Amino acid sequence: MALNLDTAEKILAGARAKAKEMNVPMSFAIVDAGGYVIASARMDGAALLTPSIAHSKAYTAAMFRRASAEMGKLAETRPQFFGSIVNIGSVPLIAGGGGLPIRQGGELVGAIGASGGTPDQDVECAQAGLAVAGLA
Repeated sequence: MALNLDTAEKILAGARAKAKEMNVPMSFAIVDAGGYVIASARMDGAALLTPSIAHSKAYTAAMFRRASAEMGKLAETRPQFFGSIVNIGSVPLIAGGGGLPIRQGGELVGAIGASGGTPDQDVECAQAGLAVAGLA
């Protein structure tokens, strides 16, 4: 099973709608299971680094098959390990809220990353995107 562009665009639309409702300009990235971008968006007014941060959060969630915020716990409990792997992949890892794995039929097919709000706002928008696409 693979994540396709149509589904990625639905996820983006749902995440953007939630960010707009919250009046928080954000950026989003949807990646496949290998961490490669399928779709991304930077809302008007979103800070300049947010697209890169969103991609890193999505990449982190895809590579570790868990929410990027959970990597914060790893960074706290195993700082030497986390410090040594931060730049191993093609995209830097981020141990902050806003990256969520995307599963279809129990299989990891990709991840979404959100950046521009607080960690809780980023997660809320990412979850809203997944819900709109029927993947929550």
